[in-house]
Amino acid sequence: MLKRLMLTAAVLVLGITAAQAEDFQAGTHYRVLPEKLPTSYRGDEAGEIQEIFSYSCIHCFNLEPFVQSWIQSKPDDIRFTHVPVLFNDRQLPEARAYYATQFLDVADATHMPIFNEIHLNRRRLASDEGFADFVSQFGVSKDDYLEMAESFAVNARINQARVITQKSGLTGTPSLVVNGRYLIDGRMAGSNQRMFDVAEWLVRNDPAQ
Repeated sequence: MLKRLMLTAAVLVLGITAAQAEDFQAGTHYRVLPEKLPTSYRGDEAGEIQEIFSYSCIHCFNLEPFVQSWIQSKPDDIRFTHVPVLFNDRQLPEARAYYATQFLDVADATHMPIFNEIHLNRRRLASDEGFADFVSQFGVSKDDYLEMAESFAVNARINQARVITQKSGLTGTPSLVVNGRYLIDGRMAGSNQRMFDVAEWLVRNDPAQ
């Protein structure tokens, strides 16, 4: 029995060591970006992982429970931020919704329900008015929401999200940008969940740091 326990422990240690020693390759598991993109992490943090997402993206919806679980267990020195994708102006209401709810301090309450409303209840929230109506059930008046959605603060974040979308060269969501320098998608990583393994490795092994 003791030998079996020792063997099991050895296998687990070897597995952990192999995972820690895994070497991801540029051009295979991630792509080096030609210029550094906007980030928000501080000097006392190891790095930042940005998920480029869309509320209307079914793959983002399916991944979000994993993302929320990962956020709870991630190292404290890694900053994580969602960035709404902006391929075109039709996606502006979704992007405004994400940032407006952040500034209105209701994002924790609205983030997953917005996903659910679109994908489970099959309701298209394709306009600022539509989002204002939905968010009103969380204690924010429609007028307050619409004012925030058009505010300078939200527009500044929108402009940043547009830059990240365009200059990262991403072709779909979800995708990750690490430290503003590296792009990862599910195809490169092997799966959408595995993107986070590559991203954490890049934070710890960023040659540009």
